[in-house]
Parts: sequence; C-alpha cells; structure tokens
Amino acid sequence: MRRVAVTAAAPAVATLTAACGSGAVAHQRGSATVGRPAAAAVRHHGRPLRERSTRRGGAGQRPARRARLQRATRAHVAARAAAYYRLVQYPKAGFGGFYAQIAHSRRTIDVEMYELSDATAERNLEAAAARGVRVRVLLDRAYHGGTANASAYAALRAHGVEVRWAPAGYIFHIKATTFDGRTSDVSSANLTARYYATSRDAEIVDTDPSQVRAIEATFARDWSAGPSGDPAAQTVGAPGLVWSPGAGGRTAESALAAEIRAARTSVDFESEELADRTIIAALAADARRGVDCRIVMTRSQEWAAAFDELGRAGCRVRVFPDDASALYIHEKLILDDPAGTGRSMFLGSQNASVTSLTENRELGVIIRSSHGGRGAIGRAAATFDSDFAHADPWTGSAHRPAPAPPRTTIPTRTTTTTGTPAPTGARCHPLSSAGHCYEPGEYCSDADHGMHGIAGDGEPIVCTDNDGWRWEPA
Repeated sequence: MRRVAVTAAAPAVATLTAACGSGAVAHQRGSATVGRPAAAAVRHHGRPLRERSTRRGGAGQRPARRARLQRATRAHVAARAAAYYRLVQYPKAGFGGFYAQIAHSRRTIDVEMYELSDATAERNLEAAAARGVRVRVLLDRAYHGGTANASAYAALRAHGVEVRWAPAGYIFHIKATTFDGRTSDVSSANLTARYYATSRDAEIVDTDPSQVRAIEATFARDWSAGPSGDPAAQTVGAPGLVWSPGAGGRTAESALAAEIRAARTSVDFESEELADRTIIAALAADARRGVDCRIVMTRSQEWAAAFDELGRAGCRVRVFPDDASALYIHEKLILDDPAGTGRSMFLGSQNASVTSLTENRELGVIIRSSHGGRGAIGRAAATFDSDFAHADPWTGSAHRPAPAPPRTTIPTRTTTTTGTPAPTGARCHPLSSAGHCYEPGEYCSDADHGMHGIAGDGEPIVCTDNDGWRWEPA
C-alpha cells in the first residue's frame, strides 16, 4: 500500500477536522493550522464539551482523533488505488474497448507487440496518426515475426505511423500498449483478429502512475535501442511489474515462483505452456503442503509429463481439447487465495517456460487486493472457476483420447498425440518435453514459432501458422 505522510500542514488538518466531526475550527499559528474548540461549540445538547488536552499524556482525545485520521487516510489511498486496475476478459469482452482507447487518445500511443494482424486496429492507429497523435509501434521480428508482422509493418508505415522492428536476436513476446502516457494495457493477448473469438486471454488496464512511467521508460529504451539493443539493459522496474528480462537482478521466473509459494489456501494457474522446472516445482510444493492447486490449460502432449507430476503432487489438472471448436487457453494467470483477505493475481505475457521467463521481452503485473486489485481479482477468479468447471480432468499420459475427426468446413487443430518415440540415435529434433519426436499436424509452442526441425520419419518440418501454430511439412 502506498504511504501518505500526515503532517501539520493545513490540508491534513482540514481533513482531520472533517474526519473527526468535532465542531472544531481552525486558526493560524505560524505556518501550522491547529484545531481549537469554537465558542459556539462549547455546549452540545445543553452540556459543556470536555476540553481536549494538548499535553503529552493528557486525558484528551488526541489518540482517537489520530486513529480516525489514519483510517480516513488509508481509505482515501485505497479508493485511489482501486481505480488503478481494470480487468478485461477475452473472448467475452471483445476488442471494441481497445479500439475506443485508440480513438480517444490525444497525444501518444506506444505499442510493443509480438503479433499484429488486426485490420481494424491497424486502421485506427493510422487514423490516430492522421489526426496528429504520435503513434509508435515496435514489432517482434525474431523467428516468424518478420513474416507474420510484415503486412502490418508496411501498412502502418505507409500511413504515417512510426513503426520499427524490435532489436534483433530477441523474441519480443510482450503485449503492451500505452495511451497518452497515462494508461497502459498489460495483456496476454496478441492483436491477431482470427483468434479473438476462441482464445481465453485477459488484460489489465493499468493507470498506476509509477507502473505506467516505468512501462513508458522501458518502451523508450527499446524503441531507441536499434538492432543491437539488449532488453536486459533497457528494463525500468516499478513495484508490481514483472519484466522479462528482469529488473534489478530479479527474474520473472523467481517473481512468479514467489507468487505461487505465497499462496496460503489456494492457487489457480493458467498458461499456454508449462515447461519451466522452477514453476512446476513451486506448484507441486504448494499442493504437498495442503494448498488447493488447480490448473487449467489446453491439452498438449508437450506438457504431459508436467501434468502427470503435478497430478501426483495433488494438483487438480484440467484441460480443454486442442481443436478449433474448443476454448484455447492462451492466458497467463496466477491467482493466490482469491477467496481470502490476502488475495493477489499475476497476469501478463509470460508463459511458464525458461525462454519466456528469462530471455524474451515480456511484461506482466502482480496486483493485490490491498492495493486496489480486489475487483479485478474477483472477476478473474470467477472466470477461472468457469473454465475449471468446463474443462476435462487430466487422466494421465496413459489415457489420452483419440484425435478428433477433421471437419469439412473449418480446418481442425489436430489433437496432440504421443508422437513418435525417439529411437536410440534418432536425429529428429526438436524433442517434446516427454522425449518424443514431433509429427506433422502436432501443436508447437510459442518458443518454436518459425523453427525448422526433423519429424520422427526423417522428413523436414517447420512450426508454422496453419489455423493455429503446428508442425507442418517444410
């Protein structure tokens, strides 16, 4: 909670007078304003008022007045903080609110985005630039970014938008937009319109001044860094922000593990990926010490070993099928004790993978009920409860369902199966976390986007966007 200094200055005492409701009036003593009983207030309901002692250790009511002032100050700070965070939950909310933010901006719009393929957002950014707003867009170019973002890059540049590629050699998996230097959208969602209707995502609309300043300062450094930029040297930290690479020597991996370990009664977890050993160990340790651990993800053999391990530890793991008709879990969410008084929540772009937590440019935020996060946390918890209720229990690697039959109208994301076991001396690569070769049609993770490999049958494959990111014949 932010601390507010209480002094003898006039505004503070005016607040004290209003908070106490004592009938006191103020007069000047030097530079300080001091409350004293008014003559008209000497009697109350016909009885003399007790003179309030100002001597140390007197029998007056100064401690009670001070306590009331402190309570009023804390309430004021909490009320201001409550306005800092607003949760937007996708797909239900739609992206109309984001488009409206662009339309209402008057001075600046700064965007750092992993993937931009939304014609409406692009047109709105172009219109903002045309009316005099300075619009800067920094797009990922690593792996597939140079291809996936090429169309948006060209269109925006042709219509007066300042657009640049992120520094080479780093995946900019961040999804953040700041409007007029006052509001930052910290999101798990890419601006990829074809996935809006079927992806579970969310964002925090953040107006905490210290956090917005840090996000803008980091953007400015990333923007001006050039092709040889180093995100680790460009990060500006602020309380509550979770950066990758980390700020102040702390990694996102350690921050999220600490958030998980802080749970007292329950921890809820959603992510697109689950491969980081520190995160898996923290979730398992929670379950073993009696914390109610719930996990919701999209079914993938890539994470089967982690699901099995966490199930044995006591976590309740549930999954949605990996096909085009099901809700796809793309959100990166941790909820600590959402029904308790010390509730907190992480939301951001970081997946539970080593690359995402320690190397990529990523951004998330941890909010707490004690600092204005109660409403957002409650709404996120209700959505998680719904996802958990509608997902299927994970029954273990030995009980995988058969692949869903393909549909004739809409291509189906092939359900990830066991893959071909890697034989001794196999040359297939990359391998899944379970040690299997990939086969064409199987899901590939964010970290593999654009990567080339060799399937179990020796044929070349590439992780490409074909109605969802999958391994396909190269």
